[in-house]
Amino acid sequence: MNSTVSPRKPPVQFQNVPIIACTYQLYGSFHETLVLFPKSERYSLGATCQNEILELLRLCLRAAGTSLHEDKIAFLKEASVHLDSIRLLLNLCKDCRCIPNHTYQQLDSTCAEIGRMLGGWLKSISSSP
Repeated sequence: MNSTVSPRKPPVQFQNVPIIACTYQLYGSFHETLVLFPKSERYSLGATCQNEILELLRLCLRAAGTSLHEDKIAFLKEASVHLDSIRLLLNLCKDCRCIPNHTYQQLDSTCAEIGRMLGGWLKSISSSP
């Protein structure tokens, strides 16, 4: 299987929220990478990564869907914790040789982009009343 991942697009109703589109793409890329995992790690470390990415996506959806300022901040802060966890888990995947270094770099780059979006979103709503 080719480790170069084609870009994925979320359903049309979510394409106007860049962080959701980027997280959707991260999940698709990781899902394709999961077949490279050794069987012994696929259903433990691999599944944990997958669940964390899905939780990040869910929290971004909840933040985008709420109009309550306090709830939005809470969802985004929780999403930030999950993103940190994903980055640590991906590093562990690389160190355990579950994914090649170039795949790790691609996934980590996507995580960094999501982190910038998340930080910007948090900053913009924290500064508004």
